[in-house]
Amino acid sequence: MSVKFDSFAKADEARASRAKLGRMSFAIAAFAVEVAVILAVAITVGAAYHLAAYGEIGPIHSYSAVGGIAALAYTLPFVFREEYGVQAYLEGHREFDRTFLIWNTAFLSLAVVGFLTKSTDLVSRGMLVLFYAGGLAALTATAALTRSALRSLIVAQRLTARRIMLVGPEDEIRNVQSAFAARPSGIRIVATQTLPARVSGESSDSDAGLDGTLKDAVEKARLIGVDDVVLLVEWSRTALIQNIIAAFSLMPVAIHLGASSLLGRFSEARVSRLDAITALSLTAPPLGPLQVATKRAFDIVMAALALVLLAPLLAVIAAAVKLTSPGPVFFRQRRRGYNNREFRIWKFRTMTTLDDGPHIEQARVNDARVTAIGRYLRRFNLDELPQLLNVLRGEMSLVGPRPHAVAHDQLYEERILSYPRRLNMKPGITGWAQVNGYRGRTENDEAMGARVAYDLYYIDNWSILFDLYILALTVISPKAFRNAH
Repeated sequence: MSVKFDSFAKADEARASRAKLGRMSFAIAAFAVEVAVILAVAITVGAAYHLAAYGEIGPIHSYSAVGGIAALAYTLPFVFREEYGVQAYLEGHREFDRTFLIWNTAFLSLAVVGFLTKSTDLVSRGMLVLFYAGGLAALTATAALTRSALRSLIVAQRLTARRIMLVGPEDEIRNVQSAFAARPSGIRIVATQTLPARVSGESSDSDAGLDGTLKDAVEKARLIGVDDVVLLVEWSRTALIQNIIAAFSLMPVAIHLGASSLLGRFSEARVSRLDAITALSLTAPPLGPLQVATKRAFDIVMAALALVLLAPLLAVIAAAVKLTSPGPVFFRQRRRGYNNREFRIWKFRTMTTLDDGPHIEQARVNDARVTAIGRYLRRFNLDELPQLLNVLRGEMSLVGPRPHAVAHDQLYEERILSYPRRLNMKPGITGWAQVNGYRGRTENDEAMGARVAYDLYYIDNWSILFDLYILALTVISPKAFRNAH
């Protein structure tokens, strides 16, 4: 069985590659740019602050020293984890959360160095505050621009691709080739090796024909200069896998075992250790312990502040609800929260009914059950404000998937497969679906499915900045006020 190669000849590719940026050169350039950015910010804000405060530029060498130490402390973690490489940028390892964490660590290191060397008086505290804020903004922008430039290089084919060889059954190879053709990447499939039919089946994992095929594939892969070999075989075929690894281990290449059809569904699968157990981790909680603590602290501070500032408005609304229609001021209904735990949500009453049974009719256009004051409260989302109490109690978050009545949860979790995953995070007063116009009555399964898709996107991409963005849109975006009945 012969090896299939990319249509470009190696000599032609070698000539073309001279005009391309190498992957190592890209990593070095990305590293150098971040060092230069940190130094530039340190010198610029140091000189500007000193000029504004004292009328002169001040000691440039001191600003450079501070910038150099910060640059060293910031870049070393990325260097050790090889996160200046092409794949690190493409796989999302250089997003804001990571920049924020490492930049704070760098500043802590800067403080320790200053304390140990008794050099904290070399620069002013005002300069350090500006350096911290300016550096974080500049590094965030630099990472975004680097990612954008990288994608442009890939699309224009100006970046030397990582050269891989696929080994496996013909249908699996075809599927992978189709996936790569659907999107630009920094990887190029330069060769494929289809396994003999008798080996691809269940009859044999080792015979003389296979040995000859692999020997030929290794020689051709060596000739064309393969960087990685990916095995597209079922993981249960241990004898076959061992034979293929033994053959390609004679080459200085990385050997990868491709994800099976089941494992391929889990984008963040990784090998981990649980004490004495080596395991393949398929999923992780939506938020880690530090992220949970950060989000909770944010919720407590902002909810408490909002209750204090909005107390006069809350009192006026309560009085208006009580005086304009018979019934209680507040409406409380069972909802499901994090991990399916039930709680009672607080809302200003906006309807003449207080439904909380197995069948709940959603509000519709010109619903006669909605009170006069209730129409305004629902129109401007003011009926949701008492849920700040649910936030302080830990039952809800400021931002998250909106909680539905238990009756509606029971209805849709049977119709939409991914619906229950919304409860893997605390429900919110507002959410990504709501600021995109998905609020109010859901007329059909498709409407609820779209809302769920936005909720799951939020869960998979959470950050404090994302929460702040959603809170801002809740106040200013017209979409956040649509479909209020």
